[in-house]
Order: sequence, then C-alpha cells, then structure tokens
Amino acid sequence: MPGLTINRSVIAVWVVATLMLTACAGPWNKAPDQLREPPWSITSPEGWMQLSTQESEMLSKDGPYLEYILIQSRSLAQGFRFTNQKLEPDMLPHEAAQVIADNMRSDPLIRQLKWLASEPAMVGGHAGFRLIYSYQDPYGVKIKTIYYGVILPDQFFNLRYTAAHRYYFDKELPAFNQAFDSLRFGMDSKRDSERIPRRLSVRSKDTEHQAGGVSGLTENRFSSIR
Repeated sequence: MPGLTINRSVIAVWVVATLMLTACAGPWNKAPDQLREPPWSITSPEGWMQLSTQESEMLSKDGPYLEYILIQSRSLAQGFRFTNQKLEPDMLPHEAAQVIADNMRSDPLIRQLKWLASEPAMVGGHAGFRLIYSYQDPYGVKIKTIYYGVILPDQFFNLRYTAAHRYYFDKELPAFNQAFDSLRFGMDSKRDSERIPRRLSVRSKDTEHQAGGVSGLTENRFSSIR
C-alpha cells in the first residue's frame, strides 16, 4: 500500500536521525548551559544537543527530524535567496515580516504552507515580529514552526522552533518558551526588567490561509530562510 510505504520511509528517516544525534555523530555536541554568539546569548534547554555552523546554531533533543531550535544572525546587506529582497534598518516589524513571508512563498520547494499567525512580538526586549506556520515536508510529514525576527542596528536576528506537528511540537514547546524567554542581546544586559517575555501555548485551529511549500536547511527537509 502506498501509504504504508511512506510511513515506513518516515520512520526509517526518524530512527536514523535520532540515532545519529544520540551518538553525537559528526559535529553534534552537548549544548552548553549558556549559548553565546555576539550580540546574543540564550540558555539552552536541558539535555539538548548543539550543532554549530558558520551561519547558525541549531539545538535539538530527539533529532532535527523531530524538533529543533535554530538561531541565526545575518547582515542586513544580504539579500534573501529566492527574492533578493533586503531588510532595511528603519523597517517596521510588519514590513520585515512581509519580506520573510515573500521569500518563503517564492521557494520552489515549499509545499502546503499555511499561515497560522503574523503579529508583533518583543524579541529580547526589542520590537520584532512572530510568524507561525505549518507545511508538509517531502516525506509527507506535517511540520510546524514558530519564527521570531527582529532588526538590530546592523543585522537581522531570528530564532525559530520547528517540530513534527503530531506529538513533538507540543511536547517540546515549553522548552522552547524557556529558551526564548532567556534571550538577551549584549546591548541590553542592564535592561532585563524592561523585557516583555512572550509565552506561547499554540493549539492551532483550522483558520489557516493556504500558500505554497517549504524550504530546507538541507535543501529539502528543514525550514530555513536564507
């Protein structure tokens, strides 16, 4: 049966990914208590693993095919991959969010992208935005993401949580909330009392707007805005 074949393929991919992470294969390491990369710092969820690249920091507990937190900081001068649009220092949060959304819509690999929320949010004490969306990966698995973004003086910072929609998203959402609430920027170390944490408990309803598919950190699996 075709459905059974797909399910077996998904299970096989998940098992391999989980075993690789558990064994700390390649560059995966135990995440430090405090993860720092100027100008930001964040408290890692307990028991999670870390993968560092030149472009981002990734954290995962059960394997990135099940859930991950991705932290990126990019120059405002860098255009986005699929639209070549650039963010401007004086953009309002909703304008920046539109640039991100446009890039996602232009990704030829995106499938069944559904917008669940697009709204203002405080990110590390700065006015930013939050996007919530879901999509289907190439294996037919429904994935859900919470994406926070904020424009800093010379760069764009984003932090996202992505997980399999069934079971894993809700399971590790509290860990992501704690990590998000711990976010600090170097210029704000004396302004902790001014932060406005945004706790989130998402149980999505079917009030969704259809768009198109999903981009990938490995070209076809992990949602990533570049």
